[in-house]
Parts: sequence; C-alpha cells; structure tokens
Amino acid sequence: MKRIIRLTLSKFKRGAYFNFMMQIYLLAMANPLIAKKLAKFLAELKEAIDQVDAALAIQRKSGFTEEINLFNDRRHSLLTALKGAVRGFLKVDNTQKEAKALVQLFKDYGIKRKMQISQATGLFSNLITDLEGPFAGAIKAMNLQSLVANLKEANNSLQQVSEERLDEANANGTARLAEARKRADEAYHRFIEALESLMLLEGEEQYIAFVDRLNTEIKYYKQQALGEKVTETIPGAGGDNQDGNHSGDDGEEEPPQG
Repeated sequence: MKRIIRLTLSKFKRGAYFNFMMQIYLLAMANPLIAKKLAKFLAELKEAIDQVDAALAIQRKSGFTEEINLFNDRRHSLLTALKGAVRGFLKVDNTQKEAKALVQLFKDYGIKRKMQISQATGLFSNLITDLEGPFAGAIKAMNLQSLVANLKEANNSLQQVSEERLDEANANGTARLAEARKRADEAYHRFIEALESLMLLEGEEQYIAFVDRLNTEIKYYKQQALGEKVTETIPGAGGDNQDGNHSGDDGEEEPPQG
C-alpha cells in the first residue's frame, strides 16, 4: 500500500516547523475529499498549529518586522501585476485559453493582502509551485517568467527572514512552545495514520494523487530544512517512535513504490 514518508519532526527549527505544519494543513484542506473525510483530524491539527503560532509569538523579536513587511508588500504587488498581465491576454486569441486557466487558478487560491503573513506564505509557495509546474507552459506563452521568478524571490526572502527572526528568538516561552509542538506532533501523526487507514479500508486509488503531492512536500522539507537524504524504500513495519517513524532510529523511512 502507498505510504506517507516519515520524517523526524523534532529536528525542525522553529520557523521551518511552523511552515511545514501549515503547508501540510493547507494541502489537505485544498483537497475536498481529504477535507471532508478527515475533518476532525484536520481541525485538531489546525488548533495545534495555532497553539504553536501563539507560543512562537511570545518569542518573536521585532527587529525583522520592517523587512518582513517590505517583502510581504512586494510579493502582493508582484501578484497584482501578474494578475493584471494575465487579464490582458484574455483578449488575445492564441493565449485566451491559457489566460482563463490562470485567472481561475488565482481565484482558487484567493490570496488577499489582509491575510496573516504565515497563512499567505503557504498559499504563495503552492501557487508558485503550480506556476512553475503545470501552468509553466501558459506562463511561457505569455512571456511572464520574469514576473513569476521575482514573485518566487520575494516569497523566499520573506520565508528566510521569518525563520531568521524565529531562530534568534529569546528563551521566553520555551516551555510553552515545547508543549505546543508536542501537541502538534501528535495531531500530525493522528492525521497521517487516519489517512493511511482510509486507504487501507477504502482502497488507495482515490487517495494516491493527494499522497503523491503530500510526499513531494515532505521530501522537500526533509532535504531543504532537515538536510536529510530521501531513500527509495521503507524497511519492514515496526513500532512507531515518538517522531512517528517506523522501524529504525534515523527517521529516513519512505513508503514502498507502487
């Protein structure tokens, strides 16, 4: 059966931990089937993520606030410019179809300036992934690659500054953050286990596309945030440890292919 890649949550730094958890939650909520079937587990995960965010707020330093706001304004301005450019191609016959698809994509993401920065960051990241992936041809047809590249740079810069601010946070609220992360870890593992149980009970076919997308996100964070190599197979099943890994101590397990 298709399995979700395991990773060691305790290895995440504070900013990367929050970003990872929010990304997983947003991916799940964007899938109607998963959002409906696992609503209870996702509600628990979101509550736990909010507790982590509240604990982090105690530790945040204000030194980077101006820089973060600068990058946030820039990415929203670039997105507005990208939307405007795409709308202009609605009147061009040979790009009308692609332009309509992009307009709908922007509408589906629904990114607004009034959103919390952390929430918008996850949405921006997923949108950029789509613009560089399935919609790359449409972007190229309209010669908008530079706008997308600038949008990605602004979003990445904001993420980096946000993580630097969190990494330099003082020790206030450390115990509260540790407890919040423990609850979030548990909520994450319950969600993953419930998802795998659904695939076992109902068959994996209708869930494979979501699991593949989820595993792609997990691979990215394993490699970029944790610096871990992603192996191709998972060893035989065994008991879970506190980080949700199956047999073995290094957290490198990955689902069998197929």
